[in-house]
Amino acid sequence: MILFAGIIGVFGLSSCTKTFATLQDQANQLYAHFGNLYATSVEIEDDEDGTMNTTLQNQNRTALFATLSESQGYTSPDKDWLTFMDNKAHTFAEENYHYWTDNTFAKEDEEVAKNIALHVSIYAGIETDEKSGKMVVSKLFSNFDMWYEQSINDDTIGVLKAPSKGFVNTLKTTLQNKAVSIRAGFAPENGLFKTGGSEVYIEGKSWGQAFAEYGFLEGLFVYPFAWLVHQISSVDLANGWMQILAIFIITILARSITVISTYFQTKSQAKQQRIQPLLNQLQKKYPNSKTDPDERRAMAMEQQALMKRAKVHPFLPMLFMILQFPLFICVWAALQDSAALATGNWLGLSLTTVVSACFTQASITPGAPVGIVIFIVMTLANVLASFTSLFFSTWRTKNFGGVAQTGPDGNPMDPNKTMK
Repeated sequence: MILFAGIIGVFGLSSCTKTFATLQDQANQLYAHFGNLYATSVEIEDDEDGTMNTTLQNQNRTALFATLSESQGYTSPDKDWLTFMDNKAHTFAEENYHYWTDNTFAKEDEEVAKNIALHVSIYAGIETDEKSGKMVVSKLFSNFDMWYEQSINDDTIGVLKAPSKGFVNTLKTTLQNKAVSIRAGFAPENGLFKTGGSEVYIEGKSWGQAFAEYGFLEGLFVYPFAWLVHQISSVDLANGWMQILAIFIITILARSITVISTYFQTKSQAKQQRIQPLLNQLQKKYPNSKTDPDERRAMAMEQQALMKRAKVHPFLPMLFMILQFPLFICVWAALQDSAALATGNWLGLSLTTVVSACFTQASITPGAPVGIVIFIVMTLANVLASFTSLFFSTWRTKNFGGVAQTGPDGNPMDPNKTMK
């Protein structure tokens, strides 16, 4: 039982898989959501090439500051302070974008490198790793913290124009929570993907890296499933039908594994039902097994020998159930982590849209009617599937009966008690 509990504990602790989104990926995706955090204008037109949905970014950023000022009671940032921070960010990006062209971080063209450097500049920073001595992207808001302290000590800004520490801490917490919720960070190679109508640069991850840096389950299950999703979706990222096909194929694969395990579970349970009368006879043979240690040991030995001859493994069904749970968690994580899957939209509905947004923010959520229809259809399908399963189960029992299990006294056992 200790071993059994240990297995459950290990899978329980490892079921929450680690996101593939790196600090750089998070900085890029925060920019895709909020844009330039230090922008002083909220009336910036969308980019002509369509790489950034600045309208949505402005809305999100304005809503963020409005929430902090109206709900939390903080004063909105002064324009002079925003300009100070914006100048710092652009100077930093101009001075350090070469790290994304000389293969320190990657080897991208100059335009992409400058964009990445700006995103990292605003939402993170760079530093030298103490162990490897290489340049790495530092933790989120490392530049922000440094420049905020500089702004307080600046003669033109000072404490009068700089936001309060309460505002800064609450802002960082809100952005941190948003960053933690970001999971679409998987791609087998560096590339640009769309999130919320904005291009996002995602770092490529290797299979070996998944095992070494993310975890055993991430390497064993999440990476292969996410890789397959990426390969299918990448045939045409703009076509949401390819993402739908990828989800369908992954679902069939995962379901096939569970069907195989269900077969072995059913086979094992059938064997156990066949020897149940013999097990009941053993309980009659040793009536005092619950109180007499010698009888309990003798009965246990005979039970073990009986199960061995019948090739019955009593814990096999439970083992398959334990294995299925992390598999479903990993499949779900692979779908969440896929940057290619998050890129597309289907009939105008972005595949990253939260269902609740289709109901609560229908006026500003593209494709909301489609999301509502999908939710209703899925709900009805689940209800229908449940009733269908119940109907066939009742019909089978009524027409063909079942193997009734009996207790040591010869009376039928309560199926609910057996299930417990």
